[in-house]
Amino acid sequence: MAITCSIDHDQGYMVAIATGPIGWEEVRTHLLAERLAGGLSYRELIDARAAVPTWSSAQAREIVSLLTNFGRRSVLGPTAVVVSSEFGFGMMRMLEILLEDVCIVKPFHDYDAAEQWLRDLRETAT
Repeated sequence: MAITCSIDHDQGYMVAIATGPIGWEEVRTHLLAERLAGGLSYRELIDARAAVPTWSSAQAREIVSLLTNFGRRSVLGPTAVVVSSEFGFGMMRMLEILLEDVCIVKPFHDYDAAEQWLRDLRETAT
């Protein structure tokens, strides 16, 4: 359905909220908007608890290809994705594995744990 995003350029941090069915087109649109906004290198928290991933395995490879392409031109920041179902966790885990040489994507069930993980990454980077 939709992914809305807010960006804090001063903190290098993005928060996105995904709702409803999220397929390849929604992911692609989000990533292109993120690139245009200059946020690809930022830490990102995606709240996908109200979303259901609907992309196919072939489309997952398209997501990987797009991020790989972006990663050749820019550093890609770590992304925490909070999900509410085992299905969503599994889909994000699949992307985590496929993207391990490109960028860090990590699924979470707990919002606070995802925020803490991103804070910890920031502290170790500074």
